[in-house]
Amino acid sequence: MKRENAYLTDKQIDILKDKLLSEKERITNKQLEQERYMLDKNELSDPLDEASINVQTSHDIRFINRENFYLKKINKSLDTMNRGIYGLCEECDSEIGFERLSARPTAEMCIACKEEAEMAENNNIFDKRSKSLGKALHEVIR
Repeated sequence: MKRENAYLTDKQIDILKDKLLSEKERITNKQLEQERYMLDKNELSDPLDEASINVQTSHDIRFINRENFYLKKINKSLDTMNRGIYGLCEECDSEIGFERLSARPTAEMCIACKEEAEMAENNNIFDKRSKSLGKALHEVIR
């Protein structure tokens, strides 16, 4: 298979693939260890206990959703690696440097395009979107 990301050496690809696979394994193992969120009404002796458990459960679910979102990005990165296009910017098709990929193996944009996208996002206060929820931020805040 001809790799379009030939600027990355086979050794660099292997290093990045190992990082992605170890993160995938970490998340998968953590998900297997977690308990289901079914509360027994008998365990909730008073409203304070119930409120405390509800807040903790809400935080736990938020972290689980974030990790699921990250797992999707890991799988997407592994897929692009298998197709030979890993490490190419989705915006401008330029190479994403090995240093950036080492720090963030799921990076989809080169640093220049990412900075430009973040500046545009910060300047657009009316249409900001939650990256993990996919909703406009004014919808999330309500």
